[in-house]
Amino acid sequence: MKTLQKIVAACVFTAATIAAPFVMAHAKLSTSNPTPGAVLETAPAEITLTFNEKVEQAFSTVTLTYTDGKVIATDKAKVDVGNPKIVRLQTKGLSTGTYTVKWAVAGNDGHRRTGTFSFSVK
Repeated sequence: MKTLQKIVAACVFTAATIAAPFVMAHAKLSTSNPTPGAVLETAPAEITLTFNEKVEQAFSTVTLTYTDGKVIATDKAKVDVGNPKIVRLQTKGLSTGTYTVKWAVAGNDGHRRTGTFSFSVK
């Protein structure tokens, strides 16, 4: 009986060890430029989002909205070819005010993650 219990325990431990990286493999925002809550003297020409793992271009979007909720027209966000953990959104002619960045990405595991943060331009 003890041998069977040891075999079952070893199997459970092995399965948990193998599955752990897949469970934790969701893309998370590591850093951004501008940072959440930043108050900038000048408007950024680009918003850069860096994730903890590679993200897929086909499933990555970034939307920029103004204080009143109006969506700011921008080109489509692009995953950096040299470093697929980075998503870049070019911005043009942002005026003073508060902006909200809404992002959605899918990592290697295919799970879609979303998030938002705001920054202001003086």
